[in-house]
Amino acid sequence: MRCIELPEEATPYERGLFHGESFRDEIAAIAMIRSELCKTQGRFKSDEELLRVARLHIPVLRSYDEDLFQELRGIGDGARLPIERVVVLNHYTDLKDIDPKKVMPVEEEEEGIMGESDGCTSIVASTEEGVFLGQTWDMHGSALPFVAMMRIPGRLKQGATQAEWVPEAWVLTITGCLGMAGINSKGVGIAINNLRSLDARVGLVWPALVRRVLEMDTAAKGCQLVCSAPLGSGHHYLVADAREAFGIETSGTRFEVWRKAEFTHPGVAFHHENHCLGRYVCEVSEVSPTSTTIERFGFLENSLATRPISSGLDLWERLGSHEGYPRSVCTHLATHEHPHAMLTCAAILCDLSRKKVYAHQGCIHGVGIPGHSDPTRVRAMASEFTFRGSDR
Repeated sequence: MRCIELPEEATPYERGLFHGESFRDEIAAIAMIRSELCKTQGRFKSDEELLRVARLHIPVLRSYDEDLFQELRGIGDGARLPIERVVVLNHYTDLKDIDPKKVMPVEEEEEGIMGESDGCTSIVASTEEGVFLGQTWDMHGSALPFVAMMRIPGRLKQGATQAEWVPEAWVLTITGCLGMAGINSKGVGIAINNLRSLDARVGLVWPALVRRVLEMDTAAKGCQLVCSAPLGSGHHYLVADAREAFGIETSGTRFEVWRKAEFTHPGVAFHHENHCLGRYVCEVSEVSPTSTTIERFGFLENSLATRPISSGLDLWERLGSHEGYPRSVCTHLATHEHPHAMLTCAAILCDLSRKKVYAHQGCIHGVGIPGHSDPTRVRAMASEFTFRGSDR
């Protein structure tokens, strides 16, 4: 699995510029793919309309976190793209939920056609080996070539009253994106699932929230960040450390901590897919009729009821299950004829107790974990990523 190494001792803008320049062609390609999908699967009638709505998100990001705004601006400058195009690349799932008629006047009245719901299965579990957080990243299959892991070095960040140390982090991402899931050197991890909102609005570019959570030194602080963020649309954020985990469902206007778990003993676990499990956000959310979320949820419910997760490898293998294929946890709906249908484009496993992370690009069925799997019995091995900087 390839990685993007952001430079040490660089400003946020310089980090973004390095990212954009290093992957200029790829960023332009995935940005255009997602721009087209926002029009064919969302409600946007033209590229101009899409970029006008994307542009409205920029002041929200800048007000929320100047450094992440500067990094996103640097990505755009390095890739020679306008920043609003990079917003589309990052915020694609939320933009698809927005009705542009509610944020700006348009001449057309015909409704757009909503396409496949974006997937992902996330799970956290305490085992005899420690606490593990993992997820599949199920997305339009055309996103597969752009997957990468990205290292964000630790650094001093100027706060409201003084500079604070931001820990090193590893994030699962695609080229041009701030990050989608990951772990920091303090052992705080975050995984995500998309939820389809009926109350989507202009809000925070959601990968910036992932990055902010990974600046925290406890899961509880990360949970507070999610609950206070200026949200734009629906996601489930699973924020965890080796002591506790929080499942937070969000929409454009609502949030609910539907589950909190304390890891006082092995055998504690919960999971989430792409439908609401709480009682509040579900009132403004819906599930695509083509989604596999119910099948994936049912498999893991039965699996956990039958046998608790015993190790990180056990969690990883359940995420790689092909039971019910192709509508399985490791999802395979994309085909040559339908390249934008759902596909497990990557997966990530965070060892929150030992502060390690493993990731693999593409299908993880039959993929092993270094140091835990017999290499003669697996078709491939996930990559291991470790923290290298000093922590404060």
